[in-house]
Amino acid sequence: MIFVALGTHHQPFDRLVLAADQLAVALGERVVVQHGATRCPAPHAELVAALPPDAFAAHLAEARVVVLHAGSSSFLQARALGRVPVVVPRDPAHREHVDDHQLRFARALGPDEAVVSDPPGLLAAVRAHVEVRRRPEDRSAAFCARFGPLVDGLVRGRR
Repeated sequence: MIFVALGTHHQPFDRLVLAADQLAVALGERVVVQHGATRCPAPHAELVAALPPDAFAAHLAEARVVVLHAGSSSFLQARALGRVPVVVPRDPAHREHVDDHQLRFARALGPDEAVVSDPPGLLAAVRAHVEVRRRPEDRSAAFCARFGPLVDGLVRGRR
């Protein structure tokens, strides 16, 4: 399954929905699209307007390939689960967003990230995408590793 998430922004992202529909046809694979405000038909993909947080996380975890708009929250959630998503930024020139912050975010991503600047290039990017899954981040363990010695130092100082 390929999971494509467009976020909840009020402007449509038809170009990515159309590209996702083409993925389903070309790859013969189930493609689930969380489309938000986009109302573009995609007869070969499975469309869902929104997903509850636990279902969204499950799709991120289970998908063979994750494709996201360049929303930082979705991106960080995917990375926290150890995923390396294909990122497709919304472009204000196509009236997909109010400004170019998603384009700037995508340009700022590191060389290990898969960025598709134009949705028609999504098929080639998904075919070429080799995801080396990273261990899911355990931010609480890292926090505790830093916080524990700090507390120990404070307690020793009070004795």
